[in-house]
Amino acid sequence: MKKLLTLAVSSVMAFSLFGCTAASGTETGTGEASDVTLEQVNEFLNTSADLGPGTTVNPVSVIPMKHIDGPKNNIDVYAFVNFEYEGRDFVKYQVSYISCTCRPAAVNYWNTAFVELSLPASKDPKDVVLKTLSYDKDSNNEYTGGMWADSDPIPSGMTYEQIKTEYVSHFEGKSLDYIKGLDTIEDIKAEEYQTGEGRENYDIDAFTGATVSTNNIIRMLNAVLDHHVENEFFK
Repeated sequence: MKKLLTLAVSSVMAFSLFGCTAASGTETGTGEASDVTLEQVNEFLNTSADLGPGTTVNPVSVIPMKHIDGPKNNIDVYAFVNFEYEGRDFVKYQVSYISCTCRPAAVNYWNTAFVELSLPASKDPKDVVLKTLSYDKDSNNEYTGGMWADSDPIPSGMTYEQIKTEYVSHFEGKSLDYIKGLDTIEDIKAEEYQTGEGRENYDIDAFTGATVSTNNIIRMLNAVLDHHVENEFFK
Protein backbone atom coordinates (compact mmCIF):
# COMPACT_ATOMS: atom_id res chain seq x y z
CA MET A 1 0.00 0.00 0.00
CA LYS A 2 2.90 2.36 0.82
CA LYS A 3 4.33 1.83 -2.66
CA LEU A 4 0.92 2.52 -4.25
CA LEU A 5 0.53 5.73 -2.26
CA THR A 6 4.01 6.79 -3.32
CA LEU A 7 3.08 6.17 -6.95
CA ALA A 8 -0.09 8.24 -6.52
CA VAL A 9 1.82 11.16 -5.01
CA SER A 10 4.41 10.90 -7.78
CA SER A 11 1.61 10.96 -10.34
CA VAL A 12 0.04 14.10 -8.91
CA MET A 13 3.45 15.78 -8.81
CA ALA A 14 4.02 14.75 -12.42
CA PHE A 15 0.72 16.35 -13.48
CA SER A 16 1.64 19.59 -11.74
CA LEU A 17 5.03 19.75 -13.40
CA PHE A 18 4.40 18.41 -16.85
CA GLY A 19 0.77 19.13 -17.77
CA CYS A 20 -1.43 16.76 -19.74
CA THR A 21 1.31 14.57 -21.23
CA ALA A 22 3.32 11.77 -19.69
CA ALA A 23 5.87 12.85 -17.11
CA SER A 24 9.37 11.74 -17.97
CA GLY A 25 11.79 10.61 -15.30
CA THR A 26 9.34 10.65 -12.38
CA GLU A 27 10.86 8.97 -9.33
CA THR A 28 8.87 6.11 -7.77
CA GLY A 29 9.08 4.66 -4.27
CA THR A 30 11.94 2.38 -5.38
CA GLY A 31 14.04 5.34 -6.45
CA GLU A 32 13.88 4.22 -10.08
CA ALA A 33 12.79 6.58 -12.85
CA SER A 34 9.60 5.79 -14.73
CA ASP A 35 7.02 7.48 -16.93
CA VAL A 36 3.64 8.16 -15.38
CA THR A 37 0.68 8.68 -17.68
CA LEU A 38 -2.83 9.92 -17.08
CA GLU A 39 -4.11 6.47 -18.01
CA GLN A 40 -1.97 4.90 -15.28
CA VAL A 41 -3.23 7.33 -12.68
CA ASN A 42 -6.86 6.68 -13.63
CA GLU A 43 -6.21 2.93 -13.50
CA PHE A 44 -4.67 3.34 -10.06
CA LEU A 45 -7.60 5.42 -8.81
CA ASN A 46 -10.11 2.78 -9.91
CA THR A 47 -8.21 -0.36 -8.89
CA SER A 48 -6.58 0.63 -5.60
CA ALA A 49 -9.95 1.20 -3.91
CA ASP A 50 -13.39 -0.38 -4.06
CA LEU A 51 -14.59 1.52 -7.14
CA GLY A 52 -16.26 0.43 -10.35
CA PRO A 53 -18.42 -2.52 -11.47
CA GLY A 54 -19.64 -4.75 -8.68
CA THR A 55 -19.19 -2.10 -5.99
CA THR A 56 -21.40 0.63 -4.55
CA VAL A 57 -19.06 3.41 -5.69
CA ASN A 58 -18.84 4.53 -9.32
CA PRO A 59 -15.60 4.91 -11.30
CA VAL A 60 -13.70 8.21 -11.23
CA SER A 61 -11.30 9.84 -13.68
CA VAL A 62 -9.02 12.82 -14.12
CA ILE A 63 -9.39 14.39 -17.58
CA PRO A 64 -7.43 17.18 -19.31
CA MET A 65 -9.27 20.41 -20.07
CA LYS A 66 -8.28 23.67 -21.75
CA HIS A 67 -9.43 26.61 -19.59
CA ILE A 68 -9.94 30.11 -21.00
CA ASP A 69 -10.11 33.36 -19.03
CA GLY A 70 -11.61 36.79 -19.79
CA PRO A 71 -8.63 38.08 -21.85
CA LYS A 72 -8.76 34.70 -23.66
CA ASN A 73 -5.59 33.26 -22.25
CA ASN A 74 -5.59 29.48 -22.40
CA ILE A 75 -4.11 27.22 -19.74
CA ASP A 76 -4.01 23.45 -19.28
CA VAL A 77 -6.03 22.30 -16.27
CA TYR A 78 -7.72 19.11 -15.12
CA ALA A 79 -11.37 18.34 -14.57
CA PHE A 80 -12.51 15.55 -12.26
CA VAL A 81 -15.11 12.99 -13.26
CA ASN A 82 -16.29 12.10 -9.78
CA PHE A 83 -19.23 9.97 -10.91
CA GLU A 84 -19.66 7.81 -14.00
CA TYR A 85 -22.58 5.44 -14.55
CA GLU A 86 -23.16 3.51 -17.77
CA GLY A 87 -26.68 2.51 -18.75
CA ARG A 88 -27.85 0.60 -21.80
CA ASP A 89 -27.67 3.53 -24.22
CA PHE A 90 -26.22 6.40 -22.18
CA VAL A 91 -23.54 7.36 -19.67
CA LYS A 92 -24.15 9.76 -16.78
CA TYR A 93 -21.28 11.89 -15.48
CA GLN A 94 -20.65 14.37 -12.71
CA VAL A 95 -17.78 16.64 -13.72
CA SER A 96 -16.11 19.18 -11.43
CA TYR A 97 -14.00 21.87 -13.07
CA ILE A 98 -12.64 25.36 -12.51
CA SER A 99 -14.59 27.93 -14.48
CA CYS A 100 -14.35 31.54 -13.32
CA THR A 101 -10.87 32.57 -12.18
CA CYS A 102 -11.57 36.28 -11.69
CA ARG A 103 -12.72 35.86 -8.09
CA PRO A 104 -10.43 35.85 -5.03
CA ALA A 105 -8.85 32.47 -4.35
CA ALA A 106 -10.82 32.18 -1.09
CA VAL A 107 -14.09 31.86 -3.04
CA ASN A 108 -12.87 30.39 -6.32
CA TYR A 109 -15.11 27.32 -6.08
CA TRP A 110 -15.47 24.68 -8.78
CA ASN A 111 -18.58 24.08 -10.84
CA THR A 112 -20.03 20.57 -10.99
CA ALA A 113 -21.95 19.66 -14.13
CA PHE A 114 -24.31 16.73 -14.57
CA VAL A 115 -23.74 15.48 -18.12
CA GLU A 116 -25.58 12.65 -19.86
CA LEU A 117 -24.22 11.43 -23.20
CA SER A 118 -25.71 8.83 -25.50
CA LEU A 119 -24.25 5.49 -26.52
CA PRO A 120 -25.57 5.36 -30.11
CA ALA A 121 -26.72 2.10 -31.64
CA SER A 122 -24.35 2.74 -34.56
CA LYS A 123 -21.38 2.72 -32.17
CA ASP A 124 -20.08 5.67 -34.20
CA PRO A 125 -18.74 8.47 -31.94
CA LYS A 126 -20.08 11.03 -34.42
CA ASP A 127 -23.61 9.93 -33.50
CA VAL A 128 -23.14 10.76 -29.80
CA VAL A 129 -25.74 13.25 -28.52
CA LEU A 130 -25.69 15.36 -25.37
CA LYS A 131 -28.93 14.33 -23.69
CA THR A 132 -28.68 16.41 -20.51
CA LEU A 133 -26.53 19.26 -19.18
CA SER A 134 -27.41 20.55 -15.74
CA TYR A 135 -25.93 22.45 -12.82
CA ASP A 136 -28.65 21.35 -10.44
CA LYS A 137 -31.10 18.47 -11.04
CA ASP A 138 -30.19 15.26 -12.83
CA SER A 139 -31.90 13.90 -15.95
CA ASN A 140 -34.76 12.48 -13.87
CA ASN A 141 -35.25 15.86 -12.18
CA GLU A 142 -35.09 14.02 -8.87
CA TYR A 143 -31.59 14.24 -7.44
CA THR A 144 -29.15 17.15 -7.35
CA GLY A 145 -26.41 16.06 -9.74
CA GLY A 146 -24.71 19.40 -10.32
CA MET A 147 -23.77 22.65 -8.61
CA TRP A 148 -23.39 26.17 -10.00
CA ALA A 149 -20.49 27.57 -7.99
CA ASP A 150 -19.89 30.79 -9.94
CA SER A 151 -21.21 34.22 -9.01
CA ASP A 152 -24.99 34.56 -9.00
CA PRO A 153 -25.72 37.12 -10.22
CA ILE A 154 -22.56 37.84 -12.16
CA PRO A 155 -21.24 41.44 -12.17
CA SER A 156 -23.35 42.32 -15.23
CA GLY A 157 -26.50 41.42 -13.29
CA MET A 158 -27.18 38.22 -15.25
CA THR A 159 -28.40 35.42 -13.01
CA TYR A 160 -27.75 31.69 -13.05
CA GLU A 161 -31.43 31.11 -13.88
CA GLN A 162 -31.01 33.13 -17.10
CA ILE A 163 -27.81 31.27 -17.98
CA LYS A 164 -29.57 27.97 -17.28
CA THR A 165 -32.73 28.82 -19.22
CA GLU A 166 -31.21 30.50 -22.26
CA TYR A 167 -27.65 29.23 -22.60
CA VAL A 168 -27.18 25.83 -20.92
CA SER A 169 -30.33 24.53 -22.60
CA HIS A 170 -28.89 25.31 -26.04
CA PHE A 171 -26.50 22.37 -25.85
CA GLU A 172 -29.00 19.67 -25.00
CA GLY A 173 -29.80 17.50 -27.99
CA LYS A 174 -26.67 18.62 -29.84
CA SER A 175 -24.35 16.14 -31.53
CA LEU A 176 -20.70 15.46 -30.82
CA ASP A 177 -19.78 17.04 -34.18
CA TYR A 178 -21.61 20.25 -33.30
CA ILE A 179 -20.09 20.63 -29.84
CA LYS A 180 -16.59 19.65 -30.97
CA GLY A 181 -16.88 22.35 -33.63
CA LEU A 182 -17.11 24.99 -30.91
CA ASP A 183 -14.18 26.54 -29.06
CA THR A 184 -15.79 29.65 -27.58
CA ILE A 185 -19.23 31.24 -27.52
CA GLU A 186 -18.28 33.28 -30.59
CA ASP A 187 -18.50 30.08 -32.65
CA ILE A 188 -22.23 29.74 -31.93
CA LYS A 189 -24.27 31.18 -34.81
CA ALA A 190 -27.25 33.34 -33.89
CA GLU A 191 -29.64 31.37 -36.11
CA GLU A 192 -28.56 28.09 -34.50
CA TYR A 193 -28.91 29.56 -31.03
CA GLN A 194 -32.47 30.71 -31.71
CA THR A 195 -33.59 27.40 -33.19
CA GLY A 196 -36.15 25.60 -31.05
CA GLU A 197 -39.48 26.27 -29.44
CA GLY A 198 -39.50 29.50 -27.44
CA ARG A 199 -35.91 30.42 -28.33
CA GLU A 200 -36.61 32.95 -31.09
CA ASN A 201 -36.08 35.94 -28.78
CA TYR A 202 -32.94 34.64 -27.09
CA ASP A 203 -29.85 36.72 -27.88
CA ILE A 204 -26.48 34.94 -27.89
CA ASP A 205 -24.72 38.32 -27.79
CA ALA A 206 -26.12 38.86 -24.29
CA PHE A 207 -23.66 36.23 -23.08
CA THR A 208 -20.63 37.22 -25.15
CA GLY A 209 -18.10 38.71 -22.77
CA ALA A 210 -20.55 38.59 -19.84
CA THR A 211 -18.81 35.73 -18.06
CA VAL A 212 -15.97 33.30 -18.78
CA SER A 213 -18.25 30.52 -17.56
CA THR A 214 -20.06 30.40 -20.91
CA ASN A 215 -16.80 29.61 -22.69
CA ASN A 216 -15.68 27.11 -20.09
CA ILE A 217 -18.96 25.21 -20.36
CA ILE A 218 -17.94 24.57 -23.97
CA ARG A 219 -14.42 23.60 -22.92
CA MET A 220 -15.75 21.22 -20.24
CA LEU A 221 -18.09 19.55 -22.73
CA ASN A 222 -15.24 19.05 -25.18
CA ALA A 223 -13.15 17.44 -22.45
CA VAL A 224 -15.97 15.10 -21.38
CA LEU A 225 -16.70 14.12 -24.99
CA ASP A 226 -13.03 13.18 -25.48
CA HIS A 227 -13.30 11.00 -22.38
CA HIS A 228 -16.66 9.55 -23.43
CA VAL A 229 -15.49 8.26 -26.81
CA GLU A 230 -12.70 6.31 -25.08
CA ASN A 231 -15.42 4.06 -23.64
CA GLU A 232 -15.01 0.39 -24.58
CA PHE A 233 -18.46 0.65 -26.16
CA PHE A 234 -16.88 2.40 -29.18
CA LYS A 235 -13.98 -0.04 -29.62
